[in-house]
Amino acid sequence: ATLNLGYNDIDDEGLHALVAGLINCHNLTTLCLSGNELITEAGLRSLSTLFQSDHCRLECLDLDQTNIDNNGVAVLSAGLASLPTLTNLDLNNNRISDKGLLALGGCLVSCNLEDLSLARNVFAVSGLKSLGELMQSATRMKSLNLCGNAIDDEGLQCLVEGIVNCCSLTDLDLSNNQSITAAGLTSLSPFFRSDDCCLEELWLREINFGDEGAAALANGLIGNESLTTLPFSLVRSGMTSRGWAAFSKLLCDTTSVNNTYLSNHTLELIGRWNNGGTPPDIARYLEMKQRFVTQVAMVKVITSHPHLKMEPFFPWRLKFLPLVVACFDKVKFIFGLSETGQDLSIVYQFVRGMPLFVVRSYAGENAHRKRKRDEREA
Repeated sequence: ATLNLGYNDIDDEGLHALVAGLINCHNLTTLCLSGNELITEAGLRSLSTLFQSDHCRLECLDLDQTNIDNNGVAVLSAGLASLPTLTNLDLNNNRISDKGLLALGGCLVSCNLEDLSLARNVFAVSGLKSLGELMQSATRMKSLNLCGNAIDDEGLQCLVEGIVNCCSLTDLDLSNNQSITAAGLTSLSPFFRSDDCCLEELWLREINFGDEGAAALANGLIGNESLTTLPFSLVRSGMTSRGWAAFSKLLCDTTSVNNTYLSNHTLELIGRWNNGGTPPDIARYLEMKQRFVTQVAMVKVITSHPHLKMEPFFPWRLKFLPLVVACFDKVKFIFGLSETGQDLSIVYQFVRGMPLFVVRSYAGENAHRKRKRDEREA
């Protein structure tokens, strides 16, 4: 069951009366009290008794914009420590600082939290260190929202130290932390390259990270196979063509066939939704990922190397040839490419490189057809 009492001017007395009615309720799973800024420490103490009830099965708690400070968090934490069913906690738009995060981290270790929102609070480096320590123990945490917290490079580094071995985090929002620079984004590299990294979405809206920040992100994401979505503000990012070039090389390094094959084939969005405003070459690489999925590496190789050498594939003999030609046909059809002769060139290279094998295969196929024809006529 869900109970939404957001923006109702509920005060401590009202919350106390509410808790008295809910104390024996065993089917309430979602409680929203957002926007009730009259609630103080006394009201949160009443709420904490609800969490400690044997009947409480609360899974989602929304306390967005309820004027909670460090003392309020400490009172709340005492009850949350007894609530193993809680998976979603929203504490956005409050007055929680480092001391409050320390208290919160101590209690959430006993929860099975999956989604934690702490956007637009006032914590700094020591608070992020506490949060990082929490993340080391929060084995089920999937989403962490830290938007608008004045996080700087040092704070981000403290956070990364905690999440670097986190194997559950899929969504991290660092938007509107305008003190983050290229140095801070560089500290994300160990996390991106960790074998435990399963991050799928990294939000960096309203951050002016510039070309150096773009290069730091691109370098860090080399070899990463989890991140699919990287939203940021195109104008406010401060990026120029130099920054976009770093992303282009990340997606398709054309310096060699091998480097193209080993490029990042996981990213699906960079910048705006639908990749609006993204340079054409990057938009095309991202479209390849969406259209070809498992064959995207081969497609990038084919479209980036018009004079592709087939000698390394000769050990597979003619087994590899139909796959390459079929892939050429699919690429030309989807992207509307004109005939370039690449597919004919590949066939020519196979015939020239293995003439006797091709002739034998052709002769063998003809003999097989003749036998079949003779069997039908007999």
